[in-house]
Amino acid sequence: MIHMSYDFRCRDAGAPTCGGHITAESEQELRDKLTAHLRKHGVDTPNETLLDHLVASAERR
Repeated sequence: MIHMSYDFRCRDAGAPTCGGHITAESEQELRDKLTAHLRKHGVDTPNETLLDHLVASAERR
């Protein structure tokens, strides 16, 4: 099994004024952390389309 981690920065996803930086060891962990972080952007319940976009913009390692 290949281990993949994620490195996400809000500025890379189109929010240049946010210094948000999230790391995660799995896609599900990233989605959970993004959901929590999005509350700071006024998004209480992000839809799957938004989460898919943000996960796609994360760097995979």
